[in-house]
Amino acid sequence: MLSSAARLAGRHRAHAAFARQPSRQPCMAALSAGTHSRLLSSSPLSRSAPQPPSSSSSVVTLPWTFPLQIRTPQLKDQQVRKLRLANGLSAIAISDPNSPTAGAALSTEAGSWMDGRHAGTAHFLEHMLFLGTQKYPSENDYERFVLDSNGSLNGYTASDHSMYYFSGITPSALDGALDRFSRFFYEPLFNESCVSREMNAVDEEFRKNMEMDGWRVLHVKKELANQDHPFAMFNTGNLETMKLIDQAYLKEWFKTYYSANSMHLVVQGKEPIDVLVGKIEQAFSPIPNHNLAKLSTVGRRIFPKSLDGQMVWIEPVKNLKELSMSWEIDTKFTQLETKTASLLSHVLGYEGHGSLLSLLREQGLAEGLSAGENTIGADNATFDISISLTERGVAEWRTVLAHVHSAIATLQTRPYPSYILNEVNYMSKVAYEYQQRSSSVSTRYCGILRREGIDTFPNRSYAISDFNAGLIDDLWKSLTPETAVYTMIARDAPVPLDCREKWMGAAYAVFPVDAIAPSLSGAAADAQTTSSAEHSGITYPLPNPFIPDDLKLLTTSASEPKDPVLLLKNEGATLHYYADTEFLVPEASYLFRVKTPMIRPGDARSQCLSSLYMRFVTERLTELGYDASAAGLHYDVHGLQGTGIGFSVEGYSQQSLRLLADVVERLRSPGLNQAEFDIFRATLSRSYHNARRNQPVSQASEMFSYLLYDEACLSSQLAEAADSVTLDELTHFVSRLFESRLIEAFVGGNASEADAHAALALVQNLLPGSPCSADAVRNARVRPFRGDRPLMHTMDVDTKGNAVFWGAYLGPRDDTRRTGQEVLSKLMKEPFFSELRTKQQTGYMVSSGSYQVDKHLFLHASVQSNAYDPRDLLARIELFYEQFQRELSEDATVQARFDTILASTIARLEQPFDRLSAKLRYLNYMTYEEDADYGSLGRRIRHLKQYTLDDLRLFAASALGRSNTSRMAVVATGNSPENVAFGYRSVSVDEIRQ
Repeated sequence: MLSSAARLAGRHRAHAAFARQPSRQPCMAALSAGTHSRLLSSSPLSRSAPQPPSSSSSVVTLPWTFPLQIRTPQLKDQQVRKLRLANGLSAIAISDPNSPTAGAALSTEAGSWMDGRHAGTAHFLEHMLFLGTQKYPSENDYERFVLDSNGSLNGYTASDHSMYYFSGITPSALDGALDRFSRFFYEPLFNESCVSREMNAVDEEFRKNMEMDGWRVLHVKKELANQDHPFAMFNTGNLETMKLIDQAYLKEWFKTYYSANSMHLVVQGKEPIDVLVGKIEQAFSPIPNHNLAKLSTVGRRIFPKSLDGQMVWIEPVKNLKELSMSWEIDTKFTQLETKTASLLSHVLGYEGHGSLLSLLREQGLAEGLSAGENTIGADNATFDISISLTERGVAEWRTVLAHVHSAIATLQTRPYPSYILNEVNYMSKVAYEYQQRSSSVSTRYCGILRREGIDTFPNRSYAISDFNAGLIDDLWKSLTPETAVYTMIARDAPVPLDCREKWMGAAYAVFPVDAIAPSLSGAAADAQTTSSAEHSGITYPLPNPFIPDDLKLLTTSASEPKDPVLLLKNEGATLHYYADTEFLVPEASYLFRVKTPMIRPGDARSQCLSSLYMRFVTERLTELGYDASAAGLHYDVHGLQGTGIGFSVEGYSQQSLRLLADVVERLRSPGLNQAEFDIFRATLSRSYHNARRNQPVSQASEMFSYLLYDEACLSSQLAEAADSVTLDELTHFVSRLFESRLIEAFVGGNASEADAHAALALVQNLLPGSPCSADAVRNARVRPFRGDRPLMHTMDVDTKGNAVFWGAYLGPRDDTRRTGQEVLSKLMKEPFFSELRTKQQTGYMVSSGSYQVDKHLFLHASVQSNAYDPRDLLARIELFYEQFQRELSEDATVQARFDTILASTIARLEQPFDRLSAKLRYLNYMTYEEDADYGSLGRRIRHLKQYTLDDLRLFAASALGRSNTSRMAVVATGNSPENVAFGYRSVSVDEIRQ
């Protein structure tokens, strides 16, 4: 896939590479420039033991100088080694002998900026590399091998690099995966038979993006950029730009730009470190080194100076209200040693008391804000501030800009507090020392490696080593009103939108900000001398009270895990507790579910009222929640499938009860008021109305779920309710919300039984109420679609593209039926994708799988297309399942695939949890949704070990055969004429004769 330059960049109080991040949703206008802007959390990487000299002259082992050690027992035997192969490829080998998974990632400095005369070449070539090599010519061999081995795979093309990766495979499959994966980079086939078909896939991807606002904004920015800068290029590609690309051109482009000296590799497996190094050398040494020079854009601005001080107003497809400002900055501000731009993002993106966002919220102008750097290739960078506006904020956008510039001017007059730096570095250290296993470690560390380089990795990414006050001051001074480029994504522009972008068709206008808001510069200057109450509240964040300084473990030695224990059960509350004896990290989870008959899944009004209530609660928690998140402690408030309110606190255990008390207090007293109600109701209504512009397959999926349950609401029903609810209704709703309720509590990790009792007592005291019956708060129930014929629901959608969402009912869940569902869905996953996506090219979005709801089992499949009639798509889905049944009985390769899938599934189930929090959430689910059936994993394993291919064939016949008429499809037709251009139209005899 193409790495969207419109990918939302997470910006806020940016931490060093290994630290935990505050999880805030960024604004739509926070656009990256062709790179993944990932928020990197802690991942397995340990200090290696002293390194022996390499036994091979073709591999150079580089010294590991990172000073910290991992403290978690889970990773005590892990080793890491840094390598440089003879061909110039840089690599990291991670040996984790206890890991249940393996993976690899490779980045190459060949991206869409190198496209040349055919826009989309790099993206198209990325697609083609997956479709066969000389040793493995079958176009689906690699994908089938990885998926059958319980793994996942993907790739993306960015502006200046491309990334390929697989993760989560069974460790025994690493040899086969590396052999297939490595050959992408020195013996791809570029089969002529695949070229035209895969062009269609890229074109489908382009068409899918045409009504996605992030992509439309990106392409407007490309149109306005300096046209001699590669950022301005149309890098997605479509049939028009790629029509002259052939096999010979692909091979020449590949030879030119895919060079070992520009590649970075990370491989993680459970083999001993020396063995793993040998595998890397064997697999990747054949990649040729063409001594590719790194692309340089030094001295070339992305946007012309004439765009400084200009507003770019873009009309969105959805009803969005996003304002951003962007400054091109010198890359000295993004250097890893100083992380100057990141330090400023800690302040401007802060959400606590005294922050810019706090001021904008107080005045009813904004709902969210993010800030941070955006690296665009190796030699360009921007500093961006993006703001989610209210209706009033859009109308008074001049005031919003003035507040932003005044805040910048105010803060730059004050010295940057050193304690912020100390907190960032300390939390990065804690996150590293108490990290837990991650199956995606290869991918994440490959991204860090390509930026930092092998010689110093990971020292410069880990922490801020040079606190440079001079650079901070210089960056503050560069963020002036006159040098910013402003972007508004909203309707009701103050000027005619007289421009239309070439590729995506977005309407936009460019005009000087001073022409509409002439006082911005003056407002910013006045803030340096004013002492008015308006800006005196803007300040640097105070020391974070949630930083943990006591990481003591209640249990210090590992032992065999036991089941959770029931601490309390009465009419109104149940409390379960689980003491961690496995992961031994200073983390705890407090998970609560308060079910109430005031909220029902099929009552749209109660759903809207509960959403508004939760919005008020989270708004009250924002200021302290941001500090808590920066300190590795997270809260969540969410709906319970339409039956109540769930809330949780998870993270470092020392301050967790303190944060829980804050959460429950806000649940008790959400602080309802008319001004915020008007803002929140408008935002909620807009989100529901925007659902009609979602992708067709998403709308079909929503309709499928609506038809499946006995109680459910569509987005359109929720929108209607949200348009008319009142503050009086919400006040009455909140006053009665918990007067009748059931509390289900689960506490686990580095917490004591006393902590668990204290947590429940806290909730019961602050949210008093009487017990209600379980039937009054039951979940929505599934209505299996049984009948003598399959069912089809047709719908029109107000967006481009057609889609089908298909499901087959398999029956009530039991262990035997669930085993068949699990194995069958995995066996079909790759063939379904390869047939409908790769071979037939029905569409870019093709998927299949299985799920269970309300203890009922289903298979599902979906396809979205811009070229095929939706009923044609449905027929192709059914035809695939007919053919698959035959192949299951006739194909000689099925037994080997069955054995592989069975073995890899069992291996993962025997070691299913990489992180403590994942295990605790699973145990909480099993406790309250599965009647505390903690033995189900063991039964699944036993059934899998006894399962045979003949068992699967019998199950597949009953599930996929025509005798199973319990299936349903939702067919969605889009609004574009091309969506039905080749659909058969019913006509009469007279019409034909005329």
